[in-house]
Amino acid sequence: MTTIKAGIDAGNNGTKFNIEGQEPFMIPAVYSEYLGDLINKMDLEEVEADKLTNNLDVTIISESILLSNTRFIVGQKVLDDKLEAIEMEKKSNKATDDVPLITALAGLATDAIRRNPGQDDIKQSYDVGAALPIGSINKESAAKYEQRFIGTHIVKFHHPNGTVITVTITIEFCKCLPEGAAAAWGVVYDEKGKPIKRKIEIEVAKDQEPKIETITYDDKSLLHFDIGAGTTEIVVTKGVSFNPNLSEPRGYGTKQTILEIVKRWNLVYPRKTIDSIVEFNEIYFDSEHPRHSTLKEFAVQFIRQLATKFSSDVINKIDEMKDDPFVFIYGGGAILIKSDLEKILKHKDRLKNVVFINDPMYVNSRGLLVYVSSPRFQQLKEQKVGVSN
Repeated sequence: MTTIKAGIDAGNNGTKFNIEGQEPFMIPAVYSEYLGDLINKMDLEEVEADKLTNNLDVTIISESILLSNTRFIVGQKVLDDKLEAIEMEKKSNKATDDVPLITALAGLATDAIRRNPGQDDIKQSYDVGAALPIGSINKESAAKYEQRFIGTHIVKFHHPNGTVITVTITIEFCKCLPEGAAAAWGVVYDEKGKPIKRKIEIEVAKDQEPKIETITYDDKSLLHFDIGAGTTEIVVTKGVSFNPNLSEPRGYGTKQTILEIVKRWNLVYPRKTIDSIVEFNEIYFDSEHPRHSTLKEFAVQFIRQLATKFSSDVINKIDEMKDDPFVFIYGGGAILIKSDLEKILKHKDRLKNVVFINDPMYVNSRGLLVYVSSPRFQQLKEQKVGVSN
C-alpha cells in the first residue's frame, strides 16, 4: 500500500490540508453531534466525490478523541444545516483539543474515498506533518500531538441515501513543527525539494532604473509573520532552520476582534445573528452573500484598528532585525487585514522586501507537505519506527 504524504494545519477557523497529488482544501473547524434526521432520506443520491468535504457526516472510531464511535456532522455542513456548532475555545490547546483531530480525520477520509472510487471498505496509509503555535509547543506537547495522530483510526462516511463507506486510516508517522517554522519549508523549497526562485528589487541610484534579481532563500535570514485566528507567530529562520531565540509568539490573532464584531453585530441585528467565527468568515469573504456588504461596512473600524496593532509588531521586529530582512506575511488572519496592513506599512516606508504570500491560508499546510516529503522526515521516520517508504 502506498503511503500518502499530508500536511495538516489545524487552525481556530479551519483545518487546512495539502495532500500529495491533490488540490489544497479547508474544512471549517466546527462539528456537531448527529441527532438524527427529521425526514426519510432513502431516496436521495450519494454525495459526489468533489462535494465530500462540504457534506461531512461521519462516525469516527479513534482512541485519540473523547467521543470515540460517535457520529458527527463536520465543517461546512454544520453551517449549511444551521446546526449547533462546537468550535475551539479562545485559549484552546490544539495539542489536546478534539476539534483538530475530528476535522483532520474527516479530511483524510475524504481524500481516501477520492483515491478509491467505487469502494465501500477502504484502507489507506499516511505520513502527516502537523504544527502547533510557538507559544505552546515544546517536546512534551509536540510528542503528545504526534501520538494522537499516529496509529489506526476508522472513519465511516454516511451518504444521505444510507450508504456507508468505511475508511481505515493508518497514520504511520507524524512530526509536529512550530507554526511559521513549518511554513518556511514551503517558502524556501518546492514539493520536490528544490529551492524556489523569487525575484527581488535591488537598490540603485535614484537616476537609474530599478534592478530585478532572482534569488533563492535556502541560505537567507527570513522573518515570518504567521497571522492566525487565535495566535500570531513571529518566526525567524535561516532558510528552514528555526531560530527559537529570535522567534516570539503573540497571544492574539484575529479571533478576539471577530468575536467583538460578532457580539456588537448581534446586538444591532438580533434577527440576523452570527453564531460562530466560521459563519462570520462565510459572510465576510463571500461577496455574493446577502449580508456581505453590510458586515464589511460594519467591521471597517475594527479591522483597521487590528491592522494598526499588527503593524506595530511588524515594524518593531523589522527594526530589531536590521539590514532589511526578507519578510513574509501569511496565515488566514492575513487575508482579513492585508489591505489595511499594506497601506500602513507603505505609509511608514516599511514595505521593502515584504511579501504577502499568495494563498496565505495554506502556507503552513504546504510547508508541512514539503517537510513530510523531505529526506529529513524520512530519516526521522526510519529512526523512530524502522519503516522505509
